[in-house]
Amino acid sequence: MLAKSYPSIQRRRSAERRVWDDLQLSISAIALGYVLMNTPARALDLDNVDGLITETVASRERLRDWDNIKMYGAETIDERDRRYAKPDGIRAGNYVIYPAVGAAVVFDDNIYASDAEKVSDWRSEITPGIKFQSHLPRHVLDFSLDGKIVNYFEHTDQDYANVRAKLDGALHFDAAHTISASLLSAIEHEERDDPSYPLTARGPVEVFHNRASVGITRDVGRLYGTLSATADSYNYSDTTAVNGSTLDQDARDTDVYSTQLRFGYRFSPGYEFVGKVRTSKDHNHGTDDLDRDAWGYEALAGLAFETNPLLRWRILGGYGVKDYENENLANLKTSLIEAEVQWLPTQRLTIYGTLNRQILEAVNIDATGIVQTGAELRADYEIYHNLVLSGALGYRQDDFTGTDREDDVYVARAGLDYYYTKNWLFTFGYEHQVRDSTNDSLDMHRNRFMLGAKLRF
Repeated sequence: MLAKSYPSIQRRRSAERRVWDDLQLSISAIALGYVLMNTPARALDLDNVDGLITETVASRERLRDWDNIKMYGAETIDERDRRYAKPDGIRAGNYVIYPAVGAAVVFDDNIYASDAEKVSDWRSEITPGIKFQSHLPRHVLDFSLDGKIVNYFEHTDQDYANVRAKLDGALHFDAAHTISASLLSAIEHEERDDPSYPLTARGPVEVFHNRASVGITRDVGRLYGTLSATADSYNYSDTTAVNGSTLDQDARDTDVYSTQLRFGYRFSPGYEFVGKVRTSKDHNHGTDDLDRDAWGYEALAGLAFETNPLLRWRILGGYGVKDYENENLANLKTSLIEAEVQWLPTQRLTIYGTLNRQILEAVNIDATGIVQTGAELRADYEIYHNLVLSGALGYRQDDFTGTDREDDVYVARAGLDYYYTKNWLFTFGYEHQVRDSTNDSLDMHRNRFMLGAKLRF
């Protein structure tokens, strides 16, 4: 069994390389990361267990057998084999190094995301990155470092720079079990698109984010699951208010400790029961009069199945509670939804539909929480083997509990990816966004045009 596992690990590493490459492409696509309908990182995510590697030797073998259907065209546009357009990397012992740098120019006709103060400007983005991907005989130890440098041509007070370092490790101590760990440290910035952005701030808000996760996965046969624990720390830097004064952000500083269990049972290769249970503890810095320390409980369960290899579904429902320790804050309770359909009407076209409802933990000081409901319809069309067109229509509702604010956000996007060579990727994109808020000063109509390129080695 041990000898047979080595080829499977190499196949897994090849799959992980495809994931890394696809991540690079998605960063470049539509202006190197301009995807406004993405849910915040601290929301419940069924597919990702705190960034941990959850694949086992046995699960990779099972997936390889089931994925034979892709030989007959049952694969999405994202899953297409584009090794001819992927960089080879730089071999260094048991590692392959993947350096990359991207550049984009964006025209934004409403940089302050408000119709009350509609100002346009050009913006440049530089996105360097490097990944050290391990090719060890059995285990995984990967490192990555990336950044994003944003400069406005006229409104330089909106400039910022992000940087992120990440380490991922996995120990496959037998075919059925994997112990994994992930460490992340990043300087990030909240922009005006974030629901938690403070309304009186003038520019991006710097956030120092650290995360450590550890988990164990058992995946063999029909029953599988991952038990994990995570510690997150969010430290918000003071920023400048619209009137020029200093806006103290210390009250938003929060540490989040969570444990979660992700599990499933396969009735057949194309039909399984899936679920997730999560408990979290928030330690909020707060103010002298009020803090937002709270316990959180979330659970989702449902089915993932295939009507046929060309039509795949995932439908889950559940319930979430945010129980605040301060008796002056009303507890937050709501239903949770996560649903997705994936349809492959032709070999060149893939259509996705998603629906979700979730509780967001990162909130501004005015609201006790955000209940976010979103829906999106997306299509990817392969015009030619190296030319992919994508489009999406999305809707999101942000309900700020404890206040009378409610935002309805509508987004339409279109993008084009041109895989020019192994080393060059060019992207073009357009985005139209409308926000209709109960706070009239937050109403917004916005257009963005993007042109980007990425050089990869």
